[in-house]
Amino acid sequence: MKSITRRGFLIAGAGGLTQLLQAKSKKKSSKKLSKKRRLLFNWDGSMIHCWGRQALPHSYGPLTREQFSSLVFTPIENTGVDTVCFSFGSGNVAEYQSNVLEWPGEADRFEFPESKTWHGGVEVDPKDQYLNPKGLSDAGHNPPSVIVEECHKRGLDAFVSLRMNDIHDGQHSKGTLPNPELPTFKRINPDWLVDDLDWWSVLDYSHPRVRALKLRVVEEFFDRWDFDGIELDWLRHSLYFHRGTEKEKGKYLTDFMRTVRKSLQKKAAKRGRPIEIAVRIPERIEWCHAGGFEIDQWLKEDLIDMLILGQGLTELPTLNEFRGLMKDRQLPIYPSLYCYGNSYAISPDEVIRGSAANLWNDGADGLYTFNWFLYGKWRKHLLQEIADPKRMQRKDKHYTLVQRFEASPRQPGADFVRYNTASKNAPVPLNLIVADGPNVLHIPVADDLKHSRLKSAELWLALDYSQPGDRLAFSMSGTPLTAGEVDPESSWVTLGQEISPLPGNGMIGFPSNESYDMRFKGLRLKVPVSSLKKGRNALSIHLLKRGSGSAKPLRVRRVELITRVS
Repeated sequence: MKSITRRGFLIAGAGGLTQLLQAKSKKKSSKKLSKKRRLLFNWDGSMIHCWGRQALPHSYGPLTREQFSSLVFTPIENTGVDTVCFSFGSGNVAEYQSNVLEWPGEADRFEFPESKTWHGGVEVDPKDQYLNPKGLSDAGHNPPSVIVEECHKRGLDAFVSLRMNDIHDGQHSKGTLPNPELPTFKRINPDWLVDDLDWWSVLDYSHPRVRALKLRVVEEFFDRWDFDGIELDWLRHSLYFHRGTEKEKGKYLTDFMRTVRKSLQKKAAKRGRPIEIAVRIPERIEWCHAGGFEIDQWLKEDLIDMLILGQGLTELPTLNEFRGLMKDRQLPIYPSLYCYGNSYAISPDEVIRGSAANLWNDGADGLYTFNWFLYGKWRKHLLQEIADPKRMQRKDKHYTLVQRFEASPRQPGADFVRYNTASKNAPVPLNLIVADGPNVLHIPVADDLKHSRLKSAELWLALDYSQPGDRLAFSMSGTPLTAGEVDPESSWVTLGQEISPLPGNGMIGFPSNESYDMRFKGLRLKVPVSSLKKGRNALSIHLLKRGSGSAKPLRVRRVELITRVS
């Protein structure tokens, strides 16, 4: 037997240990890893849709490929956007040439509503919803092909965004025709629809033929085009079953997810690279379960690659709860960021920065933008900023508290927002009652106050039903914000700003080449920077005395904390 020196023994042991570590590393690295992205930009098809004409006021006839590409990519190329999630219609009809779904208007033999405000009150020509994608396809530029080619040419990942139960075809009364977005399959299969919801056109996913149809829609995108992945948008809209049956019937959604995963894995193997699956779901686990989205099971069975959470978030303190569901494989999480909400029809840059900074601070891997409706270049700088938390540290921010969505039961809109912060957990509006004493609201602040150049801060509040004689006191983290009582009736000032894009820039759905007035009347209070901290800050609002003359309580309608570095 050959003798082994101490040095040889140690070398051999080290080599064995190295081999063991390498084996473990190789085993670990064999697990599928998800690519992390910085900024996913969702286009909801508005540029193919009849709305695209608004951004091309001197153009006539169907869109050309050059016009379509310019409308889609001018606002986002050479920004922080690295992934485009494009929605080619509602998922009921196809704003592209499809072998599975009909064209918009095909079920009505291409008769379209005479009303130019048919779609959500926006001034459009309803026929363009068909003529634009049809014209592109007839010219050899089917929209999915254009999006994939133009994304890859720019180094962007191309995802198809599929709305899993869009109900815009139910925004008008049942039986109202023509209805360009109402497909034949809903007209001839009333048993496919959920009949006890506020919107009458909801598909029932417990029906196997509904799931089979949706699978065919998914598969077509990967049979015909080279998309990098798909976003299954379960929040457009969050209705899938009869009231009260969502938890027990969530198994049908899980079964659908299994089928999609298996099908796309086969297609990915044939083409030699992965097809990623993202899901957009509610921002709280209990709301996922309440809606029938068995997210813990989806993660356990490795059915998804990315999580997109929520609708128009200003913060996401529940993010780590989703991480806690992930065992061997940590998936990237992308909170949803809107460019409107909380009394802003169009959010100023500072408001968007505040929400984006909070979401990064809560642990997001990247951000997901939805319903931005941009045209032109006017917000390219903002897309650069929100993709970079360090860059935002040097910018002014407005931190807004979420305002409650107050649709009445049985009104269109009451159902499809059941599972989000705006309908279930919004801190304002807040009624103030003298007998209740101080009311405390928590404002999240992402600024790193130890290292930032923060120079000043302000609190903006809007109140409803104020009366002469009302008296208020405010403090931030125990620090009084005024020397004495505040009389709101004598303290109103104009807050906010006008947003004025340059000509050729703007938001679809808003008048072009005009200023957007985002000003309001409210209270402005200086906030000592020393009273603020990174994280949640306690704002105390105390109604000391209520003036006479109102049958309604004094109400805090909106709250914003402004931080300035300039």
